[in-house]
Amino acid sequence: MNSILAIGAHPGDLELGCGATLAKLSAAGIHVRALVLSDGLHGARRADDRCAETRLALRLLGVSDVVQGDLPDTHLPSFVPRIVRMIESHCAEMLPDRVYTMLGDDRHQDHRAVFAASIVACRAVPQVLSYDTPSSWPNFVPTVFEPIERFLDRKVAAIRCHRSQHHRDYMQEAHVRCNAQFRGQQVGVGPSEGFIAYKWVL
Repeated sequence: MNSILAIGAHPGDLELGCGATLAKLSAAGIHVRALVLSDGLHGARRADDRCAETRLALRLLGVSDVVQGDLPDTHLPSFVPRIVRMIESHCAEMLPDRVYTMLGDDRHQDHRAVFAASIVACRAVPQVLSYDTPSSWPNFVPTVFEPIERFLDRKVAAIRCHRSQHHRDYMQEAHVRCNAQFRGQQVGVGPSEGFIAYKWVL
């Protein structure tokens, strides 16, 4: 692989869902671009800068190519055509070998909108994977697993950068490590991140 496009609705989505995988790919010399579609201010105090938090977190994961969108948090379903065009432009520029995106079967409307736009915009991308987030857990049954033991500490450090979200249970180190251990245990390996393949061309 030469390039990866990773798409998140809000700051922190990528770090939680596939942060260690992105760190692993970056360490292997693969170009990773993170596209974050909103500033996430609906889930923070007005004084918090969640965009700065996610830039710092992604940098710790080895991702320096970060594109920050300005779509309104919690209202992404109204912007699906625009999101399609945004993702299409990145795909045309990068020709990514793989896209990481959100799950369609998710209780957060923004996450569902990102998935809906991704499967249209990424129709020429050979591999499209949906990652795990707290709002997808009840419905998330992974079929693809990425061992991340060497990069789990880096993921934990990246999530600590999201100081505005420290009060959330799913941002706690114990939860992050437990989820990684559980995913790995499902397939008999060490700590892992799990994904659902929307499309997987070999």
